[in-house]
Amino acid sequence: MLKLLADENIARDLVQWLRDQGCDVLHTSESLVQETDEVLLQTAEAEERLLFTQDKDFGELVFRDHLNSHGIILLRISKLTIPQRIARVQEAWSVIQSNPSGRFIVITEKKVRVRPLQ
Repeated sequence: MLKLLADENIARDLVQWLRDQGCDVLHTSESLVQETDEVLLQTAEAEERLLFTQDKDFGELVFRDHLNSHGIILLRISKLTIPQRIARVQEAWSVIQSNPSGRFIVITEKKVRVRPLQ
């Protein structure tokens, strides 16, 4: 079972879809409202959760500032409707499941890129 920390910019419908897939999802809008990116990253790391976000700043925190992370999934699909976003994540789901930690996964409308965090 994947453990995820979904940033507040992740739509509730997508969070529900993730939960329907059997994921343990902590949505920041439910318990970590308006926390800093650093706190979210630390929480995800401490609880061994992948951080699920649309915020590019997390890439800077792990690659430029060398903060630890269990893993990050960055959605770069903000132009898509919520149902289209869910469908795109569903298409990329096998890549996410096969890279459960230690990766920076970027999902765009056309590609899925996987990069090691270290």
